[in-house]
Amino acid sequence: TATASPEAKLAALQAAVKAHGAYAKMCSEGKGVDRHLLGLRLSLRPGEEKPKIFQDAAYTESSHWYLSTSQLSSEHFEGWGFSEVVPDGYGVAYTIRKDAVILHIAAMKNEFGLNSDHLAHYIKEAATEMRAVVLACKLKDAAAKPKL
Repeated sequence: TATASPEAKLAALQAAVKAHGAYAKMCSEGKGVDRHLLGLRLSLRPGEEKPKIFQDAAYTESSHWYLSTSQLSSEHFEGWGFSEVVPDGYGVAYTIRKDAVILHIAAMKNEFGLNSDHLAHYIKEAATEMRAVVLACKLKDAAAKPKL
């Protein structure tokens, strides 16, 4: 929240990074729940009735990727492309470099009125706040250390 201390915000950020890293690792090992469900769905024979889970509204909604992301982390790529996977969604490709995070944000121009510039603005705003929190905590830690 906006009223949380920088330390609380940093702890929340670190917990989110840890959780995301663990889930990404599981997915890369084929252990992500969406991969498991995809495998089950693709194993159905032509004409075979879909199990109830695949007919459930929650499954349908959770399979609609309003935000689809892809990462390409390398200092050697200058450009790449990535796009949304549904008409009412965004596609965000990103690369994390030593001194920068580069984003490519895509959305279709259609009746859904999505705006890539707006999403970029809010991502930049959040990243700027996270940077300020990290720096504030580092400065506070440095000030608390005894000087030699």
